[in-house]
Amino acid sequence: MVMMGLSIFLMGAIGLAIDGSHLYAQRQLAQAAADAAAQAGIMSIFDGTNTSGTHQFAAVAGTTYTCSSTNPTPCYYAQTLNGFGGAGDTVTYTPNPTGVTFSNLSALDPINLLQVTITRNVPATVMALLGWNTIPVSATGTAAILQVMSPVPIIVTHPSMAGALSSNGNPTVTICGGPSLSIQVNSNDTSSGALGMNSNTTIDLSHAGPLDPGDCSTGTGADFGVFGLPASSPFTFLKGAKPGAFRQPNSPIDDPLAGVSAPSTPSAAPAPTALANGVSGCPASPAKPCFLYAPGLYSSGINVANQTAVFEPGIYYVTSNGFQGGANSDMEMATGFTDGSANRTGATSATCCGTSTGWTGNILVYNTGNGSGDVFKVGANGVANLVGSPSTCPSSPCPTPYDVSYKGILFFEDRNSAAHVGPPSNKAHTLGGGGSMTLKGTIYITNTKAVMTTTPSQYQELDLQGTPGSTTTIQGEIITSNLNLGGNAGITMNLSSLPSYRVRQIALVQ
Repeated sequence: MVMMGLSIFLMGAIGLAIDGSHLYAQRQLAQAAADAAAQAGIMSIFDGTNTSGTHQFAAVAGTTYTCSSTNPTPCYYAQTLNGFGGAGDTVTYTPNPTGVTFSNLSALDPINLLQVTITRNVPATVMALLGWNTIPVSATGTAAILQVMSPVPIIVTHPSMAGALSSNGNPTVTICGGPSLSIQVNSNDTSSGALGMNSNTTIDLSHAGPLDPGDCSTGTGADFGVFGLPASSPFTFLKGAKPGAFRQPNSPIDDPLAGVSAPSTPSAAPAPTALANGVSGCPASPAKPCFLYAPGLYSSGINVANQTAVFEPGIYYVTSNGFQGGANSDMEMATGFTDGSANRTGATSATCCGTSTGWTGNILVYNTGNGSGDVFKVGANGVANLVGSPSTCPSSPCPTPYDVSYKGILFFEDRNSAAHVGPPSNKAHTLGGGGSMTLKGTIYITNTKAVMTTTPSQYQELDLQGTPGSTTTIQGEIITSNLNLGGNAGITMNLSSLPSYRVRQIALVQ
């Protein structure tokens, strides 16, 4: 009886060792499959492909779906690609499961969580001699759409355009600092391709990334993402030591500034006034005479020609003829003024002139015009040194008034405006190309995704130019429908690694 008891104990110990290791391996496989299915499913929701295509699936919050076929994306990844489709396997997925929550979930997505659970009845071996024919193992994976603080230097927003990011000439775009993803092209074009670029164009991300302070001294590389084709880089890509990667398909990044409200229409601005050399921001020896501009409504536009325009802080609201630097013109920031104070040009009281933002060295130019000349054209024939709206308060608590709601935007195009594009209409927005240009702030020139999806021909083109002998430097982000890089010299973006606004991002959270 002792020997019989010992043999049963020994059999159990051997069974535990053999079947236990097998169960552990099966549990690890189930976890990997659940994680992959959850990430694939939430990515499909993120991209909007869960309602179309071969692997579409229903996604009602709080409803648990059991996989009876391999058509739904989570089922396909768990069953077909990871082998959990046998008779003893059960795969379920639940969008927004009840009682499960995480911080920083995207408020822009009705379905922002997807939980996948996999159960397998594993046949026992030695333990079957003790009456255990099958032993269940299960694993759960949960993926989410989060909102995280992370700027992306360049986002090209058109959802379907061929050649949404294009180039001509031999431009070199260098990005210093910023996040781990430097450029994102959202177009899903798979025929001609979302990129209209060639090997004469150089994208230098070798010093981009969060390890660099924005001066290309310590960065180690960052990524380039595109949703549609091509599958490999058609341009010269300097990846850095990290190295950076060409990521395709890389899910679109929705407009991170879509929630920023357009400014209210202000009262009419006073006419520009002559400004003495060396006074209030006018250079001591300007190339052309200085004129002082005040914020407010410009119903006939701002067209600077044969002068040095000095801009007081505040919001410039332009409804026609755009914001343009013409021949032999320079643009500078004024000093010694506070927006909303009585020291404004033409002011007789604190409320007379200005937009009462409380800014002392920042401007926002908002453009609403729909005509052929209602565009931004800056830096083509002169010097431009402009600073956009602030994104943070100068002190804590924030002074009153001090408006940070525009999140660093310098140039802000009406999101519903008519198309402003290049040939044959020649209505594109243009920055740089003939002079020295330094812009500090976000270039925000795009239509909404809804507008461009409904009417693909209604979009905003931005031509960013570099020319030998000139410098084109942007310290901020570029968010535009269609970006064309041109010229034969360098275009540099110097970026802080500090985030400035939230973007949507996929993550495995459990």
